[in-house]
Amino acid sequence: MTVGFKISHRLAIGFVAALGTAGSAACTIERPTGSSSDPVFSITVSPQTADLDVSNTLKLAVVVYDARGQTLSGRTITWRSDAEAIATVSSDGTVSAADSGMATISASSEGKTAFARVNVHRKPVPPPPPPPPTEHVGFFAFPGGSTGADGTKAHPWSLTTALSNPGGQIQPGDTLWLLGGTYQGNFRSSLTGTASKPIVVRAYPGQRAIIDGAQGTSGASTWYVNGAYSVFWGLELINSDPNRTLALGDKREDVVANYASHTKYIDLIVHDGGVGIYNESPYYDVEVVGSIFYNIGYQSSDRGHGHAIYLRSNTGPVTARDNIMFNQYGYGVHVFTNPGEGQLLNIHLEGNIAFNNGTLSNNSNSSNILFGGDDYASGGVVKDNFLYESPGVPGPNMEVGYGSTHNGSVDISGNYVASGGTVLDVGYWSSLTASNNFLIGTGTILRINDPSISASTFSGQTESSLPTTTKVVVRPNPYETGRANIAVFNWGGQSSVPVDLSGIVPAGAHYQIRNVQDLFGTPVVSDTYQGGVVTLPLRGVTPPVPIGLSSSRAPSTGTAFNAYIVTIQ
Repeated sequence: MTVGFKISHRLAIGFVAALGTAGSAACTIERPTGSSSDPVFSITVSPQTADLDVSNTLKLAVVVYDARGQTLSGRTITWRSDAEAIATVSSDGTVSAADSGMATISASSEGKTAFARVNVHRKPVPPPPPPPPTEHVGFFAFPGGSTGADGTKAHPWSLTTALSNPGGQIQPGDTLWLLGGTYQGNFRSSLTGTASKPIVVRAYPGQRAIIDGAQGTSGASTWYVNGAYSVFWGLELINSDPNRTLALGDKREDVVANYASHTKYIDLIVHDGGVGIYNESPYYDVEVVGSIFYNIGYQSSDRGHGHAIYLRSNTGPVTARDNIMFNQYGYGVHVFTNPGEGQLLNIHLEGNIAFNNGTLSNNSNSSNILFGGDDYASGGVVKDNFLYESPGVPGPNMEVGYGSTHNGSVDISGNYVASGGTVLDVGYWSSLTASNNFLIGTGTILRINDPSISASTFSGQTESSLPTTTKVVVRPNPYETGRANIAVFNWGGQSSVPVDLSGIVPAGAHYQIRNVQDLFGTPVVSDTYQGGVVTLPLRGVTPPVPIGLSSSRAPSTGTAFNAYIVTIQ
């Protein structure tokens, strides 16, 4: 856009720089005036460089001279912006900032031109003021709480007392808040809600509630649940015992043991125990969702033991979805049963991210997912999971079916499985559906053990060369607003990737993105969400060191693959 106007011989130099609300400064310059017939010899614009926030304005001043350096009046000035999407200029030299970037503004008269460069910045939106403190309703436990307290926030119970429900005070629909700190010992929850009003045991917002079973009773799980219609949310569960090498037949105890139906485990952080979470065969309507598992298990002479999630059920449904599992001694997900110990019916694995499981062991080929055991399995769903193995990891990345056990039905669909000694190993199934899987590897991609299953079932779902286009996966958390899991398969070797958080993080909310291999370190990104796409830098991190060891045997994923968690504050 070009515009023109005439100037007088008396010129005011100044600018307005804040939506018309800031003051202006003016300076009157007196010069001898040239003849109206003298040609224009030179022209100046001031200021020559300026910084401007989006939506603000800036008034440029112009002076026209003849060959003797005298100012000329009555000359037409033509203004132009070379980047109108960034800044426009009006006929009086007022620049209006539209978007971030740099625009060059020119002022011309009788073939002479001067320039001003304007850098436009998008003014950071300050984070919204924190909401007033919420007084969370419910009962409270604290590591220093007591048996004789009344369960209020000011006088919290001990955790053992709270889980025993003194006097039956905790009723269906209530919440037991765990205040921040480390709770030492083994704990048993018999809290029982109803189908419409479960009892929730949850970490208090913004506080880190750690359950450590190292000092508990020998042979007991850290967190044992036998109360139906109960929910456990946001807890960190660990075993800080440093002994990670055990004699054959000994074991490191389970962290979470589920012996109840109608239970949910949401957004837990579970690490360094014997098995992360275990569900026994009689129990159903059990869900493990949004949780993070790492450094689970121990080493014995026969192999590495300990799986992140160990599921079996005689009826189902039992579901593990949108969890992240990495760097165990055993499997990431172990849907398995021994002869006569129960069946594997209606178990669903959906939307999980798993990588480099089994790599803490020095003598086993456990890997990311095993779905199948020594007894009958049917009604299984293995869907939309994202699995990765670093180069050289030997085990099958995903096994569906175990040994020669003949099973019923299974649906394998929408999985993205990259690398491994074998990418996908398929056992014996009377009914198998496979669609929209993406199986990537440079070695054995697909092994089908059952001769009745045709390789055409997986037609078009294998890739024998590594992709060159980076894949970014974003999975919103099913239960928590502002939370999501991210997986980046960095086939393109990029230093950063765009991630769309719209529909996940509310506009104006402060959010953080953390690498799950450095959960308690500095966030990779910490910012106020402006909407749309954000930039995620891709940097390698050192795998977290298992408790009791000086370093991790798990390989570094470098920048080739990483998983992240998004949360809001």
